Amino acid sequence: MDAERQVYETTLRQLRALLEAQERLRRAAEGMAREARRELERVAEALCPEEVDRLRVRSPQGLAALSPRQIADLVIRKAAHRSTSSAPVPIRMEARPRAALDRTACDEAEVGVLKGQSPVAACQEDPRQELIQRAADLLVAAGYAVERIPAPIPLPDGTPFQPDLTIREEDRLLPVEVEDLSRPPEEREARWEACYRLAGGDLRFIAPDPGTLDRVRSEVFYWLGPRPFSLRMTDLSYGRGRYGEAIWRIQRGTK
Repeated sequence: MDAERQVYETTLRQLRALLEAQERLRRAAEGMAREARRELERVAEALCPEEVDRLRVRSPQGLAALSPRQIADLVIRKAAHRSTSSAPVPIRMEARPRAALDRTACDEAEVGVLKGQSPVAACQEDPRQELIQRAADLLVAAGYAVERIPAPIPLPDGTPFQPDLTIREEDRLLPVEVEDLSRPPEEREARWEACYRLAGGDLRFIAPDPGTLDRVRSEVFYWLGPRPFSLRMTDLSYGRGRYGEAIWRIQRGTK
């Protein structure tokens, strides 16, 4: 009897160990499936924002109403459409390093302001600074209080950061990035991260044209990942400053 009992207990322990291993595998597989779906939804948000918005209009579930295969099909169709119908958008590369260019341009603008010259006139020789001032004009016309040459703002770790522009929204100072994709990806993402940290996830972008705005939107959505955010974006051909908050072509958020 003792031998039979030992065999029984050994077999029982082995079965329990097998069941526990199966449960661990099941939980791991479910976790991987959830993570894979989250990443798939991130790609859909980045590549197919209009389709995602239409899904949310039809159902509060949005992407959650689709199976992973349906989301993948949506992304594949959009990618195929882009590859066949979208012309490449040239990216203007700056001749000087970004930091040196910005500092020089801002110094020139400050000197011009001291001489009674407008910030726009002081920056006209640099195309990017001219673009920033056009964005500032749009925001001013829409009723925003705009700082055209913001002073550096310390990040939580003490590092100084100078946004392209700053605006006031409900007594909050928010950075605005004027994004033409001329800066290297790692530099612009570092600047976006600084804006995210400064504004607690409230992001504001202005692009020069609709094509650039579409690319910026895709990059920003993918860069954000699953983090909470509030996002407003527009381009200079859409927002004319005549419609107040309607200057923002894209208004999205998860906060």
